[in-house]
Amino acid sequence: MYMTSLISRGFAYRCLFRFGSSESCHQLKPLVLVVSSDACRPCNDTEILMAVCTSDFVVRGNIQSVEEDETLRAAVIKVSATRVFRQKYTLFTGNSRLASRGEIRTLLQCGVKPGPGSFLFTGRVHFGEAWLGCAPRYKDFQRTYALAKAAQQIPCELPLD
Repeated sequence: MYMTSLISRGFAYRCLFRFGSSESCHQLKPLVLVVSSDACRPCNDTEILMAVCTSDFVVRGNIQSVEEDETLRAAVIKVSATRVFRQKYTLFTGNSRLASRGEIRTLLQCGVKPGPGSFLFTGRVHFGEAWLGCAPRYKDFQRTYALAKAAQQIPCELPLD
């Protein structure tokens, strides 16, 4: 069996295949989710600024709904993206000029809930799925970015609205 860890400020394991066995990954008992104690804490300003530069995706959007994925023991955040700053893979798609749609996964323990407001979602792609890194409210990110830019301490440029 080949397994790998998904790092999203915590760890999850996913089975790809079982070599030489008739048992499929879906027939295996779920693996224990190992989570560090700070896996769900909000990112600090430095982490947010670095996430904008190093993440596989950086998207401004709103949470439409949150569902549970029992197989991965994860929460699936349905996002309406109003601006896709960067995505290494096609994660957010749509026909509308105004909004794209996509899904981002995070740990169930983080207790993500739908609600009003715009967020800046960042994270990594694992096995073709987006996993959440930092997700500050967009207005908080704008403030953090403006202060860092004024102090000439931004690690990379991001064209803001």
